[in-house]
Amino acid sequence: MYFTRLDDSPMFRKQMQSLEEGADMLRERCLKYHKGCRKYTEGLGEAYDGDIAFASSLEAFGGGHNDPISVAFGGPVMTKFTIALREIGTYKEVLRSQVDIYAK
Repeated sequence: MYFTRLDDSPMFRKQMQSLEEGADMLRERCLKYHKGCRKYTEGLGEAYDGDIAFASSLEAFGGGHNDPISVAFGGPVMTKFTIALREIGTYKEVLRSQVDIYAK
C-alpha cells in the first residue's frame, strides 16, 4: 500500500469499503458461475440419459444382422448409428464429470 499508517481514518474506511464491495461482487459472480455449472451438468446428465434411451430403442426396433426384416430397411446401418449415439453419450458423460469436478 502507498500509505504506511492509515489507522481509523476516512481514507482507511474508504479503502475498506472498496475492498468489501469488491469481495461482495466476486462472491455474487462465483455464485452465478456455480449455479450455471450445476445447471449445465444437470442438462448434460439428462442429455446422456436421452441419448442412451434413444439408442436402446433404436436397437430394439432395428433388430439384428440376422433378422431379414431388419436387413431390409437398413438395420446394419442403424446399428452403426446407435454405436455413434452411444459414443456421443459417453463423451457427454465424461464432460459432465469433468465440469462436476472443476465446479467444486
